Amino acid sequence: MRFEKEVEILAPREKVWNFIWDVDRFIACVPGCKEAKTVEAGKRYSATMVEKVGPFRVEFPTTIEVLETEELSRIKAQASGADNKIGSRMKIELNVHLREQDGKTMLGFVAGVDILGKLAALGHGIIKRKADQVLDEFTQAVKKQLEGDS
Repeated sequence: MRFEKEVEILAPREKVWNFIWDVDRFIACVPGCKEAKTVEAGKRYSATMVEKVGPFRVEFPTTIEVLETEELSRIKAQASGADNKIGSRMKIELNVHLREQDGKTMLGFVAGVDILGKLAALGHGIIKRKADQVLDEFTQAVKKQLEGDS
């Protein structure tokens, strides 16, 4: 599955970039993320994602690996995790891009998501709706964080 989202943030690109790398503030915007930590700054992070999808309550201990960065411009990362209780795995390829436009920052996300196991059996429609909802909540939380504190 592929997801794309772009949000306009009334803040300079440098402020948005710094926010993305402030793991504690950034992760607070991710719905269902109950803990995150830096394993190796700028390279590797871990998080636990908890979410209800259809009849399942999933808990994915997740490893996030930064594959490429281009200062103030883009980040390519990969995340993967497994919930052994329900026998499901997920893998996410994430591209984040920032561009300045008329004093604002356009923050975009493109994610390729692969889900295997029991969770995948729910079907594309249910998973896509849940992922779209989470992505909307996330981008609105980021926008609020960045526009709310100057």
